[in-house]
Amino acid sequence: MVTEAKSIGIVTINDDGNYGNRLQNYALQQALRQIGRAPETIRNTPRPWPRAMLIPRTIDDLRYRPAEFLERRARRVRETVARSRPAPPPFLERRRDANARFTASFIQTSEMQFADAPRRYWAERYDRVIAGSDQVWNPHYRRANGMDFLDFTSPENRVSYAASFGAAAVPRFLHAHYARWLEQIPHLSVRERSAAEVVRALTGRDVPVVLDPTLLLTRAEWDELIEDEPRIEPEPYALRFMIGRLTPQQEAGVGEVAASPRVADLHDLESPVHADVGPVGFVAAIAHASVVITDSFHACVFALLFRRPLVVCTRFRSDSRIGSLLEAHGLELEPTSADGVGVLRDVDWDAAERARELQRIGSLGFLRAALDADSLSTSAERVVPPTAAPR
Repeated sequence: MVTEAKSIGIVTINDDGNYGNRLQNYALQQALRQIGRAPETIRNTPRPWPRAMLIPRTIDDLRYRPAEFLERRARRVRETVARSRPAPPPFLERRRDANARFTASFIQTSEMQFADAPRRYWAERYDRVIAGSDQVWNPHYRRANGMDFLDFTSPENRVSYAASFGAAAVPRFLHAHYARWLEQIPHLSVRERSAAEVVRALTGRDVPVVLDPTLLLTRAEWDELIEDEPRIEPEPYALRFMIGRLTPQQEAGVGEVAASPRVADLHDLESPVHADVGPVGFVAAIAHASVVITDSFHACVFALLFRRPLVVCTRFRSDSRIGSLLEAHGLELEPTSADGVGVLRDVDWDAAERARELQRIGSLGFLRAALDADSLSTSAERVVPPTAAPR
């Protein structure tokens, strides 16, 4: 007798805005299918900030982040006076279209948006619902939305897999909200050490740090996905994928350690050259690069998967995402002459992959246990992979 696969809802960022969220969404879906589940990503758009939070948010900003608050207000005044906002890069929509085509081809999504059906509909549709991965709990992206913490379904059906806050702390005015939401997720895992520390500070719980979903799939599986993808440049080439801007000192530092006669700048949307490259092309571009220059977490993921030399430029000092990723492989960056620029070279790739495989086994163990748990008293957090945050 063949039993029907249990239905799993996935709540994540799915706005087709960047490669990373599309690829981690795809990878979690594939990992769930491999363990016999039937996943579906719930289409959703973050709602505006709730009115009740606007005043506490303003007070919190003025008290703890006055410079950022004043700059944000000044920018809005300038935009109002000019009656316009800065124009987006001219080829941004072509990149979004490429990401949307990937979603349509590779990801099973709900027919309706979350807001278009009663909450009860979503609660009854799935046997379990997973929040994650990516920065699904980043309040600046998602505006403190209870849906991201799965508050529409029964607590026993809530799981988080490799969820990220995208920062080392949650704004103080959200502490009570986040603590309540987190406490009601019985099977909870996060992607970075800093996220585990946030959960501990808010709830007192020690939760496991698991691998990003993209690392649950093997290199052979990614090779199969990119097999027919055309090259973006003749080889050899350096791949540059910078989301933020480098200082002149950092640019000079990158030039010292990653000089190349040919550079493919994949994030340059002022130019049409690579605007139509979608998530599959992004992975393929990294796989065939002679070196990868990036500040992107997921570009680092695929550089490690494909054994590419790596130059990492740090955007935020408080961002532990790339540090946690390297730690899971037993690696660390070699500093350069430029502040905020590190290089990964002369790597024992066999040892790094053995370390990753241990993390992968532990991460899949958490996922299976969370989905198989039959009650709130059976917590998947007891299946703790080796990267559980230390006290």
